[in-house]
Amino acid sequence: MKRLKIIEQIIIVLIVAVLIPFITIGIIISNISQQSVRNELANNTSLIAQFIGEATENYVNLSQAQLDQMAAGFNYIPNTMAKIQYFDEIESKTLLFKNLDIIEKEKIPKEKYNVLNGRLTLVSPIDFDSNYYLLAQINVNIIDKLLGKENIEGRNIYIFDYQSKKLIATNAENASNNEVVSDLILKEDSKKGLFGKRKNTPKAYYKLKNPQWLVVVDTTKKVTAKTIIKARYRIVLSLCIAAFSIIFIVGLYTYYLYINIRQLFKGITAVSKGNYDKKIHLIKRAFTPHEIVFLAKEFNYMANKINVSYKDLREKNKELEKLNEFRENLVNATSHEFRTPLTSIIGYTSRLLRQDIILDDETKTKSLQIIKEQAQRLSNMVEDLLVIPELESYSLKFNIQEIDLSNSINRAIEYLGSEEISFKSDIAADLKNVRSDDYRLEQIIINLLDNAIKYNKDNAPIEIKAQNIDGIPFVTIKNKCEKISDEIKEKLFEKFIRADSELTRTTRGTGLGLYIVKGLSKALKIDISLECDDEFIITLKFNDYVQ
Repeated sequence: MKRLKIIEQIIIVLIVAVLIPFITIGIIISNISQQSVRNELANNTSLIAQFIGEATENYVNLSQAQLDQMAAGFNYIPNTMAKIQYFDEIESKTLLFKNLDIIEKEKIPKEKYNVLNGRLTLVSPIDFDSNYYLLAQINVNIIDKLLGKENIEGRNIYIFDYQSKKLIATNAENASNNEVVSDLILKEDSKKGLFGKRKNTPKAYYKLKNPQWLVVVDTTKKVTAKTIIKARYRIVLSLCIAAFSIIFIVGLYTYYLYINIRQLFKGITAVSKGNYDKKIHLIKRAFTPHEIVFLAKEFNYMANKINVSYKDLREKNKELEKLNEFRENLVNATSHEFRTPLTSIIGYTSRLLRQDIILDDETKTKSLQIIKEQAQRLSNMVEDLLVIPELESYSLKFNIQEIDLSNSINRAIEYLGSEEISFKSDIAADLKNVRSDDYRLEQIIINLLDNAIKYNKDNAPIEIKAQNIDGIPFVTIKNKCEKISDEIKEKLFEKFIRADSELTRTTRGTGLGLYIVKGLSKALKIDISLECDDEFIITLKFNDYVQ
């Protein structure tokens, strides 16, 4: 089963928890609203039909009553000219009656309410014998005047003679009376009622007794659009805005939550791959939960602890590698360098102990001298090996005192001097005394001279120069040598580093001399510098001197 991502799960939750309920609620509210508006439309349609019907009935009856009053007073007009003038004044001033005329009884229309060209003909007797009648016409297209166009806009109103089904008046531009009449179902026991097949466009009728007309009000799609559809649109729009707001807020919250969880995910992935420097940087907003902030803080603290422990472990591993390398180099150096003097000592000792040969005194003395030199050589190598741990642990103790630097140089030259080695010394008479450890200072100079002797070229004299420069005592040791590579030059003061390689090695030694010189010089406040090209030049600067 595939695990969904957080964002996918949240989308599903939003659909199930927000969209589906909102759609369901929207449908319910829309139906309820539609039902309510539909009932309101039906009531309004019925009321309009009743109002138009009653107004039309009152209008016709009032017109007939006024015509009867005019007919009753007609006999009191003295002459014909006055009667004609009376008709003209009524037509011009009342604007109600048109085509006033006197007709005989035989010419009265058979139908009492005869409508022709939108006009209704009314008659009223003007004499006691009812031989002559006053005839007048009134306008029956008064629908717009009754309510005003703005109040009946979008509704088609029809006035029918419901016996003959003839259309008397309407405000519809395209009157489709056949459709209205075909849908019309009258209730015999009801003066008014609703009819029509479409619920959203209800039709209402109202029966007039006098005249026997039928007022029909048709609700058009325009009215439906302004009421039901508009209400539905507003409901849907409101629900959409509400749903969008919820989705936006949840989305914003989810966005920050998702980004921060992704940061946690990246941090965990980085740590799992060994990147302990990775830190989680959250986007801290009002939407950032406390638990996420707490997790990020604890994760960073944990990662920092792991990183520190890892660095310590890495440093320890480097130290172990160095110790292992030191051990291997030490074993190699001691096994190689100790073998030669031990072989000489054992050989010459065995020679002196032999009983089968007689050795003269000169041979014995020479053999003992060689044994002594080789034993001293072993002692020097052991001393070098013993001083290294004390240097690295900073536990080496010094006896600091005022020392004559020229005497230390001369003793070192005397210690290493022989017929094969030539020294050329230049020691200034005013060379200042220094504050140092006499034994360790002599060890520094001896190691430097011994190193110069080992790598000296063509038996050239080794130059030693001691002088004060700007009031500070300096000692320079110079010898001829083969050219040294830059790689070896940078590492000359490290342990087990030699100027000649393993393949071209021509000198003896453990490779610890210059390393010990550097350590002792640093402890005794002596600066050491190196120059090597065709000449190997080492300079000592004594910072602790006597003024």
